[in-house]
Amino acid sequence: MKNLPKRLKLYRRRAHLNQNEVADLLGYKSFTTIQKWEDGTSQPSIDILDKLCDLYQVPFEVLVNGAPPIVNIPILGVVRGGTPIYASQEILGTHVENLSLIDQSDYFYLKVTGDSMKDARICDGDEILVQSQNQIENGQIGVILVGEEATVKRVYQTKKGIRLVPANEDYQESQYSIQEIESLPVLILGKVIANRIDIK
Repeated sequence: MKNLPKRLKLYRRRAHLNQNEVADLLGYKSFTTIQKWEDGTSQPSIDILDKLCDLYQVPFEVLVNGAPPIVNIPILGVVRGGTPIYASQEILGTHVENLSLIDQSDYFYLKVTGDSMKDARICDGDEILVQSQNQIENGQIGVILVGEEATVKRVYQTKKGIRLVPANEDYQESQYSIQEIESLPVLILGKVIANRIDIK
């Protein structure tokens, strides 16, 4: 049960409960018992761990042994691997993933149309897993909002602005100045971290 105290604190917070509330729900007179569990000076019994799993809505193996949680990641819409298209916000479905995600709301899928990223193995019909963040390292593949349109490209930020580079020689890169970044605007929505390949 390595790192159990850390997980007890993490999943309590994810359940939006404080130590006093957990103590009340478990029938303890004060929060000090829960505090000791979370600082590692004592450990709850198996029966109490079962109750905590129900309380925090987390599987026993995840809370006690640190197994990666099963999470549902939404498919939020469509992004073009080519000319940017309008960024659809409708939820098209979900994928179940076995991932060590602290906050699953930081991740989402987008369905790709077009072939401008085919040399990066992102093809028409694939679904990319995106980690929501507003900065990525140069050369990483990101989802970028240009005005009201979204695209997936390699991102290079410079002193003069930003370059969005395709992974297909049939397409040209796009460049935006600092002024255009602010006025359009041009926003990084997230980093592409995985790809579900559509096998036809």
